[in-house]
Amino acid sequence: MASDASSRLPTWLYRLWHLTDHIRWMDPLPAPHRRGIVIALLVVLLAFLWPTSTPQYPVERPATPTAEKDVPLQADIYNNVPAQQPTQTKADSQGAWRSYTVASGQTLAQLFRDNDLPVNDVFAMARVEGNDQPLSTLQSGQRVKIRQNAEGVVTGLTVDGANGPVLFTRQPDGNFIRAQ
Repeated sequence: MASDASSRLPTWLYRLWHLTDHIRWMDPLPAPHRRGIVIALLVVLLAFLWPTSTPQYPVERPATPTAEKDVPLQADIYNNVPAQQPTQTKADSQGAWRSYTVASGQTLAQLFRDNDLPVNDVFAMARVEGNDQPLSTLQSGQRVKIRQNAEGVVTGLTVDGANGPVLFTRQPDGNFIRAQ
């Protein structure tokens, strides 16, 4: 009767059914277990490759492309504290130096905001600040000198650090370097 069943099945199906009989690493397993493992692997593979339907919940799409949105990178924070008047010291080839005094509780970023200077320059200087962190340890009453060129671009900053004055200078690529 087994020969009748095999004669009714196509040859390729018979070979496929007995394909696992020749896999050596499955030798300790009986034939039905081998076939079950192969069928389970095929079902898992089929489940991963089966196409999914579209989601049934509503999907919100922006009305305008995101490239057209103008999102500010820096928030404007306004204190009702009047900006202090800088004292002009001296000018050199890269601009005029102005001296500012740090108020109580004021950070360098707040000093820049209060005097309409670009705050992003403070963040660029903080990247090269160094381990002694002269920009982060400002104290009330401390003097900060800022150099601006004719266009109003900050080209330098001098602050007294733990080891003496520290100079931050703008490079041609727009980044700052620290010099002592």
